[in-house]
Amino acid sequence: MTVTVESRPTPRERFSAIHRALRDRICLLIYPPGTALSEAELAREFGVSRTPMRRVMQALENEGLIETTPNVGSMVTSVELKSLRDAYALRMKLAELLGDLNPASMLAAITGTLRELLAECQPLSGQVDVRALAQISHRLQDEILHLSGNAEYRQVSEVLYYKTIRAYLEILPELNWAAEVAAQADEINEILASLAAGDIRAVGFIRRNHIARTLNRITSFMLGDHD
Repeated sequence: MTVTVESRPTPRERFSAIHRALRDRICLLIYPPGTALSEAELAREFGVSRTPMRRVMQALENEGLIETTPNVGSMVTSVELKSLRDAYALRMKLAELLGDLNPASMLAAITGTLRELLAECQPLSGQVDVRALAQISHRLQDEILHLSGNAEYRQVSEVLYYKTIRAYLEILPELNWAAEVAAQADEINEILASLAAGDIRAVGFIRRNHIARTLNRITSFMLGDHD
């Protein structure tokens, strides 16, 4: 009889899983700005000691998602317009470099995932589900980063994405929902067309243009031009 031994997650895998979970909670406003996060309570929730949880909290602070103050604790940061614009400006410049930094050559798997994401957009046009659209956005970001073989590029781009996407998700319920779903589907369609032509540089510029349009919508909303 063969006995299957389930392997336990490595410390790195545990760290990544907890980090992703907390980052998603912040970006999806389960933890809105100003929320206090208890290192001890989170360590108990995830079944780890406070040492690995402290590493996760430090990573979230380095990404600008939380701020830790001595004798006060950790709190989810708010999004300021100037900081947001700066981060978006850098995201746009990085997007333009996508095809110049060791572009990936294996596109079949990425194309398949993008087609799945496009199909997932279709039923959302008449059904408001912020979390579902956010997950499509997150997965699209992951697939776009897979187009680059430059690890440093991927890391910086990922940090900036999660630093900025929560501002969009915060106002998303107040925007024209069908138009936002259509914009996401349009981006995926445009990227698929560029991948079919083998033009990764074009993907970067498509991404740059959609990032710019998203920033314009966020800025208009934050400045009160949404009545």
